[in-house]
Amino acid sequence: ASQEELYIHFKTVAESVDLPIVLYNIPARTGNSIDPSTVERLSQIENIIGVKDSSGNFANILAYIKAGEAKKNSKFYTFSGNDQLIIWTLLAGGTGGIAGCANVYPQTMASIYDLFIEGKNEEARNMNDRIQTLRSCFKYGNPNTIIKTATRLLGYEVGPCRAPFNHVSEEGIQALKAVIEDNQSKEIF
Repeated sequence: ASQEELYIHFKTVAESVDLPIVLYNIPARTGNSIDPSTVERLSQIENIIGVKDSSGNFANILAYIKAGEAKKNSKFYTFSGNDQLIIWTLLAGGTGGIAGCANVYPQTMASIYDLFIEGKNEEARNMNDRIQTLRSCFKYGNPNTIIKTATRLLGYEVGPCRAPFNHVSEEGIQALKAVIEDNQSKEIF
C-alpha cells in the first residue's frame, strides 16, 4: 500500500470508532512500513494516540518520536515492539514497549520501565540485557511461536500459534528448556 492508502485506511478507522488507536508498524509481517511523515499526519487525528514499531530499526523509532511531537493538544506515545530496543526507546524520549518477552519475563520487562522512571538507567539497561538469552532462541522458529512455547514450558497453557507458525524443533525446545533453567537459577523471572 502507498503511504496515502495507509493514511486513508487509518483515518477511516479512526473516524469510525470512539476508541484510542495505536498504529502498528510491523513491515516483516505486513509488507508495508508506515513512513514517519505518515505517522506525523495521522498523529493529528485526535484518537490516534501512538505508534508501536516492530521494524527493529531504531532510526525509525527516533523518527516516530519526532513525528509524534507534532501532535497538538495531547501526548503521542511511541512504543518499541522490539524487546531489545525498549530501554533505548525510553532514553530517546519514547514511551516504552509492547513486549512479546513480557509473556515469559513479566517482572523483568516491567522493571525496565520502573527503573527508568526512578532514574536508574544503568540498572534498566542491565534488565533489558537479561532477555538476550531467550531472544537467541528466536533462530529456532517464528518469535511468536518461541514465546508461546517458552510460556507453555513455564506451565501456562496458552496454546500453540496458528499454522503454519506452530512448530519448534526438538533442538529448539531443548534450547528453550536450557535458557529457562538457567534464567530461573539466576532469578531472572
